[in-house]
Amino acid sequence: MASRPPGPATTLIVSPRGQITLPKLVRARLRLVPGSILLLREEAGKIVLDPAAVTPVSHYTDEEIERLVGADRVSPRERAALRRRWGLKVGARRRRRG
Repeated sequence: MASRPPGPATTLIVSPRGQITLPKLVRARLRLVPGSILLLREEAGKIVLDPAAVTPVSHYTDEEIERLVGADRVSPRERAALRRRWGLKVGARRRRRG
């Protein structure tokens, strides 16, 4: 995210529960909505808040994983084409160590 010039100082009051409210203009400017996640760090005696980039995580069942792995397999014809493209012998197979 590009660095912005600092805006005017705003006074915030820490509640008895340790909470603060970000001013509406700041929330709008940074596109913060309810549920937005911020990262807090201390830097040279100052509090710095950064919007966090959040990537959703999916949980798959064993059956779904098996289906995805099966769908990702390469057919013998595709394997031969890839081996030719990579300059490998088409019929050769790598030996597995046992």
